[in-house]
This record gives sequence, C-alpha cells and structure tokens, in this order.
Amino acid sequence: MPSNRWVAIDFETATREATSACALGIAVIEGLEIVDEAAWLIRPPFNDYDYQNTAVHGLSAEDTEDEPEFEEVWGEIRDAIGRATLLAHNAPFDMRVLRALIATRELAAPDYEYACTVALSRRAWPSLRNHRLDTVCEHCGIDLVHHEAESDARACARVAIEGARSVGASNVDQAMQVLGLQIRRLV
Repeated sequence: MPSNRWVAIDFETATREATSACALGIAVIEGLEIVDEAAWLIRPPFNDYDYQNTAVHGLSAEDTEDEPEFEEVWGEIRDAIGRATLLAHNAPFDMRVLRALIATRELAAPDYEYACTVALSRRAWPSLRNHRLDTVCEHCGIDLVHHEAESDARACARVAIEGARSVGASNVDQAMQVLGLQIRRLV
C-alpha cells in the first residue's frame, strides 16, 4: 500500500550491466512538495566504463576512482529512501539496476513498491509527441540537466507533482488512483 511519501530515483550506469551504477540521485516528495534531495557518485565494478555510457552522462573512471562502491553507501541510501514508494522515469531500467545491486551484493532491503512517471505522463498528457523525460519536462516547464542523476531524479519528482496537479490530486498517491496507474513491487 503506497504512502504519502515518495522517492524519485535515477541511476546512471557505467556499462550495459545493471550492476554498474556510477551515480544515483533521489528526490523525496511529501504531499506535492520536494522536501529533500541527495546524490551519490558510485565506483562501479573495476571502475570500468563503456564509451557509449560516458557519452550519455559524461561520467568516466576519473570521476569515480575515489568514490565508494554501492554496498558502502547502501545504508545511507536505504535510510534516505526509508519506507517510501519509489518513482522513476522509465522505472523498468532503474528498478532493474536497484534489484541487481541489492541481489548481487546480498544487501538487506525493504520490500519496495514503485511506479513509473512515463506511465503517469502518458495518462496525464496523452497528446505529447513522446513521453521521454526531456519532452515531458519541456511541456511542464521543468528545468533539466538530462542524464545527471540528481537533476533527473528532481525532474521525475516534479513530473509526478505536475501530473498530480493536472488531475486535481492533493498528493501523488491520489494522482496514481485518479490516473488508474499500477503500483508494482520490486521483488
């Protein structure tokens, strides 16, 4: 059962592997307000990067060589998320990364629930030419530094808030119900 506290998350990865997180941004939503934000640079396994990934987000081995590995910051991340319901724009990607990181490192984690703001934006603004984060942000007047984890997480949170406002909802939970969107389990 979702709560009135949601956390938008965005991972950037160093390679095609789901376990190669190199950055994570979060934005905490309560009601229709962002009440907290955080970001982490993360050293991926072997600090290995594919050129294509670096071309997308601009991060390289030099940026993360002295950063902690995911398991070293997991406690801090888990505490920041708490028992909130997660949001991500294109949630299957971010949830695949989170699920892989938790499983491969055998980390303790709550039974997270999540929703996707791509689905929310499709229901709230069906006439947009597409529902990519940059397109939705442009439509809503949301500032975005695309593929920068903290900016993407903040933008995802703002999309959820604007989507809720567009249907007269007083919080993201209510917007999900009004828009007929499904809350999924990370399991």
